[in-house]
Amino acid sequence: MIWRFINTGRADGAYNMALDLALAESVRNKTSGPVLRFYDWEQPTISLGYNQDAEQLDLEACRQAGVKVVRRPTGGRAVFHYNEFTYSVIALQDDPLLGGPVLNTYRTIAQALVMGLKQLGIESELQRSQSAGASVKDSPLCFAAAGRYEITASGKKILGSAQRRIQGVILQQGSLLLAQDQNLAPFYRQGAEANATTAEELLGRKISFEQAAGCMMQGFKLAWATEFFQDPVTSSEQGEAQKYLTRVNIL
Repeated sequence: MIWRFINTGRADGAYNMALDLALAESVRNKTSGPVLRFYDWEQPTISLGYNQDAEQLDLEACRQAGVKVVRRPTGGRAVFHYNEFTYSVIALQDDPLLGGPVLNTYRTIAQALVMGLKQLGIESELQRSQSAGASVKDSPLCFAAAGRYEITASGKKILGSAQRRIQGVILQQGSLLLAQDQNLAPFYRQGAEANATTAEELLGRKISFEQAAGCMMQGFKLAWATEFFQDPVTSSEQGEAQKYLTRVNIL
């Protein structure tokens, strides 16, 4: 199957989340085939997992620091987005490539991400799900530890992903840290530490979103042996995204 590829570049955090929901709607209605989307963040933004309690955050501290707060349509814990490369994968649950158990979907996507990191010059490892200690379970941060089929480099998490299945559609979102650390302690009512690293730290040089996008696309092509065609967001999808903005916007 040929996949639809969308690169929306830098955009507002709430729009980024709302558009993924709109694209999931298109896939569910079969007005779109499966989608691979790349995007960036125009201002520092904290995204909370779908079921995460917003009261864990000090919203006034976020407001004073100019940090936007949104809710992801996927699960997991908080991520501090900025200077990063973000992807989303959207497909029907019976998709021949991604369908099946949740962990199989994670693994198939993670294999493409590891291949993309290799194109970027980063040797990484697939981290299988494992039991976490109490301190990790209690942490509000996505990058506190690796889980499912997530990705580490030099013993630290560099790429975190979260998945949710919504009315027959797989939606997975993930972040490759280019330069943004995950120090969210100033914005939490209780301290939190992340075991994370960035592409800049590993490679000793800055990596642009465009460089990351090019390498990650190569990774998806190599790992999945499939074709992608670049396609813009439709006016209908833009309209649907606008409807979802109030649902995902917290601050």
